[in-house]
Amino acid sequence: MAKLSPQAVIFDLGSTLIEYETISWSELSALCAASARKFLLKEGFNVPVEDEFHQAFESVKDTYRRVASEKCVEWTIPQAAGKLFDEIGIKFNMSQIDRFFDAYYEPIDKRLYIYDDTIATLAKIRERFQVIGLISNTIFPERAHRRELQRFGIEPFLDFAIFSSTFKLRKPHPDIFHKAANLAGYGPGECVYIGDRYPEDVCGARGVGMSAILKVHDSREYPEDMPPDTRRIHTLSELSDHLDF
Repeated sequence: MAKLSPQAVIFDLGSTLIEYETISWSELSALCAASARKFLLKEGFNVPVEDEFHQAFESVKDTYRRVASEKCVEWTIPQAAGKLFDEIGIKFNMSQIDRFFDAYYEPIDKRLYIYDDTIATLAKIRERFQVIGLISNTIFPERAHRRELQRFGIEPFLDFAIFSSTFKLRKPHPDIFHKAANLAGYGPGECVYIGDRYPEDVCGARGVGMSAILKVHDSREYPEDMPPDTRRIHTLSELSDHLDF
């Protein structure tokens, strides 16, 4: 398979440049809910017991998840928290919502890590290609991820970053890929996208004429009928097999 020579290389974030799933998302969600509940108790709010609080929050999130799945419209944890507070009778202000999110996100933040080859690969790509960008599906506010990009030294390599929580649409919606191409200053056919999910990342990119490379993740289930010409890597270092460095 011939190597690609794009003008712009665009990455996914989670499980591509940084690992967030150090434990299962179901376990993380329970830890996050418990952390957020402790914050509310410290603020003096009367809240349900831990299991009830977690289940109530998951029920609210499920409503948003269904809409996101059907329409690719993004939602956020602060948005769901506002709905939860209404349902359990908590009167809140935006400052409390922000601090609630910080408490919720703490179990994720302290477990995530950058891959060993992320920075070295970005440095090589920066030397060879014109533009490096990022598109991330996320239900977390952009500020959390901007902090992570700075923390791990990724931000200096990026010419732009699009977060679905800010953009309001999520992959595989074509608009988010077209936006990335516009920010890169090239047509979709001059860009390549790298991500770990087949429907969102590979099919989404290909749907607008953008080349795609799948970063295979051990915890993912991939279609058995995935086209044999799908470009695949297991580590970022393997991008040299597909990109003309």
